[in-house]
Amino acid sequence: MAQRDRLSSLILEHWTRYFPTMLAELRQQNRFHQVLEETAERFTDLLYNLTSVHKMEYNQAWEIAIYEMLPPGESSSTSSQPSSPPATSESPTPTA
Repeated sequence: MAQRDRLSSLILEHWTRYFPTMLAELRQQNRFHQVLEETAERFTDLLYNLTSVHKMEYNQAWEIAIYEMLPPGESSSTSSQPSSPPATSESPTPTA
């Protein structure tokens, strides 16, 4: 459970920095906790897939997951962003 809390904190920190408009919209729509939980779950699923299915080293899988799940986005609240988290691929193909 503590691992999930740290991951949720990492995601929230990223959204606060790069997606403030999206974050405000999620809170206004009362979807913040649901979307945060879904994003954390997709992140852990991706890590599992990369380490267990694709037999990748954890550090390499972590870097790919960070790149896929937490891309840079809007840099100020004046930018227009969709009201959902950044899209990610469902089954990424790792590069060698």
